[in-house]
Amino acid sequence: MFLLATVYAVLRFTESFEVTVPERRVLAVLGQPVVLGCGYTPEPSGSLDGLIVTWQRAEDDQVVHSFYFGQNQLALQSPNYKNRTTVYPTLLRAGNSSLRLDRVGPRDSGRYLCSVSGLQGIGKAEVHLEYAAFYAEPRLDILVLPSSVRLQFKSEGYPAPQVQWTHSTGQDLVSQEKLSGPREDGLIYLRTNVTLEDCGPGVNLNFTLRNTALGQVLQRPISCSLRVLERSTGSGRVVIGVVIPLLIALLACLGWAGFVYFRRKKNRESRTQMNSLQTP
Repeated sequence: MFLLATVYAVLRFTESFEVTVPERRVLAVLGQPVVLGCGYTPEPSGSLDGLIVTWQRAEDDQVVHSFYFGQNQLALQSPNYKNRTTVYPTLLRAGNSSLRLDRVGPRDSGRYLCSVSGLQGIGKAEVHLEYAAFYAEPRLDILVLPSSVRLQFKSEGYPAPQVQWTHSTGQDLVSQEKLSGPREDGLIYLRTNVTLEDCGPGVNLNFTLRNTALGQVLQRPISCSLRVLERSTGSGRVVIGVVIPLLIALLACLGWAGFVYFRRKKNRESRTQMNSLQTP
C-alpha cells in the first residue's frame, strides 16, 4: 500500500511538470539577435540541481546549446553555433530556458527543440525560426536598345520577394526576375526588368516589391519619355555616337582654318616689313 501511494505521488508530481514556448514561430531579422522563448516548471527552491537543458535542431539533431551540472556545456555544441548562443543561469532558476541566438542568417531557419529534464519531470517543446532581411532601396537602370527601352531595378534582401510591374492603367506588365544567393551576408540579390517597345511621348509605370515575411512594401513610380532624335539611326545611343565624331571633326576644321588664316596674315606682315626695309 505504501509503495502504491508513493508511485501515485510521483506520477502526480510529474504530471505538474510542463515545458512550453510562448511563440511557436519566431522571426529573426538580419543584424539583430533573436530569442527563442522556452519555459518550464521550476523547482520551488530555485535550485538547478539535476537540471538539464538542451537546445537542438529538430531536422538533424545538431546540438545548439546545452546546460547541465549547473553551468553551460558547449563541448558538444555544433560548430555552426559556436560563440553565438546564450542561456542565462539566473533565468533558469525561475523556469526560463530561453535561448539567445546572435548573428542570425538563412542557415539558421528551421525547427528547434527545447528539452528540459529535472527532478520534477521531463518535457520538450518546439519553436520554428524564420529569417528575413529588409530589401534595400531599389536602384534603377535604363538601357536604350535599337527598338525598345529596358527598365531594370536591383535590390538585396531576404526571402525572395513578390515583384509587380504595372501600367498606369492598372495593367500588369510582363517582367523578368533573376535571383541569386543567399550570399555570405545573408542576402538574396534581385534583378527585375521590363522591356517597353516604345515609350512614345510618355509612359507611366509603377514598380512594387513586397517582402511578406516583414510586411515590407516598396512602391516606386516611373515616368518614361523617349524623344527619338533621328528615326533612321534607330536609337539614342547611336545618335550620340554619330554626333560626337561630327562635333570633333567640326572643331578640327575650325582649328585648321584659324591656323591657316593667322599663318597667311603673319606672312603678309613679314613681306610688308621686308619691303619697307628695302625701300630707300
